Amino acid sequence: MLVSVIIPVYNGEKYLNSCIDSVLNQTLERGKYQVIVVNDGSSDGTREILKEYGNKITIVTNSHNHGIAYTLNEGIGIASGEWIKWLSADDEMLPNCLETLLKHATDHNTIYYTHYHIIDAKGQRIRDFVEPGRPASDLWARYFGNGSSSIIHSDVFNKCGLFDDTLKFGEDYEFWLRATMVYDVNITLIPEFTVNYRNHPDQLTNKVGGGNDRIIKDKIKGQVAARKTLT
Repeated sequence: MLVSVIIPVYNGEKYLNSCIDSVLNQTLERGKYQVIVVNDGSSDGTREILKEYGNKITIVTNSHNHGIAYTLNEGIGIASGEWIKWLSADDEMLPNCLETLLKHATDHNTIYYTHYHIIDAKGQRIRDFVEPGRPASDLWARYFGNGSSSIIHSDVFNKCGLFDDTLKFGEDYEFWLRATMVYDVNITLIPEFTVNYRNHPDQLTNKVGGGNDRIIKDKIKGQVAARKTLT
């Protein structure tokens, strides 16, 4: 298996069909990737929607809500793909997303990310987000790289560990910093558009109202210091 696509979902019935369908309709041969959806204690119609897909997808169901980092880790734990592809349940892959990523993703010690289209709640394109392509050192000043556009080899998780499930949000930023600053993983832009990133009132980034950068950076500082002590 080349790629495991992991979709964490919590009360995501509104956009879940379009998300999953965008993965199942990839130009990449179906036998080369798997779809894992982790239902993180949803109380809406998410469970019923997932049943519609039968054996086309692998479903993990949690009895209550744990958060994105926890659900991503669950998906990674059962993934059989060489590469791990995160996709938020309100976003969509472009049809050639996986083929494009695999064409460019060659280094097993790199976090790859791409440009993306921003769409509204109805799926209409608002604008294009073109990533400028920054060095890893710039991550300390600002987060860059959309999680839904990323692809990461399983070797990176074996080396760095999984997402920090003590964080309710900002798990992507923490992982990017930990991987690059503590474990010398690269981060590289693939200058292609691969996903539609949905901007809508109910998305988690709007609900939580910002990040927890200070907590994350304090964690990373401690890990960098500990590594220097050991070496």
